[in-house]
Amino acid sequence: MAAARETTTPSTIKPLEGAIVQRFTAGAAIEPGELVCMQSDGKIDPAIGTSVAAAQCLGVALCPKNQGTAYADGDVVDVVTYGRVLCLTGATVGALIYVSDTAGEPAESAGTKTSIVGIATSASVLFVRPQASALS
Repeated sequence: MAAARETTTPSTIKPLEGAIVQRFTAGAAIEPGELVCMQSDGKIDPAIGTSVAAAQCLGVALCPKNQGTAYADGDVVDVVTYGRVLCLTGATVGALIYVSDTAGEPAESAGTKTSIVGIATSASVLFVRPQASALS
């Protein structure tokens, strides 16, 4: 199996009991379930494994409260920064989940810059525990 972001029903992307959710301001379009990173302007963008700064994942963007399909630049985004979140499809239980070289998308293999987001606890649940690392 290969982990992917749940895109069929964005409203199902939600934190599970005990998850820590924090709010950030979007600096770009962000879809529910995308992995996000902090930019130098203090806003968040989709994380991507092709650069050191953009591979440092903060967590997983949740579905907008208004049940829209995405956030726009300047919107307030709820992000699971630690804990379990229902956001994956097809993940291998126990597999590490990484930032991929496709913006915002999780993967079971590392992008160009290795950045671990967490571990799949089921085919659809990611335990978010980002690991800051000295990427090069």
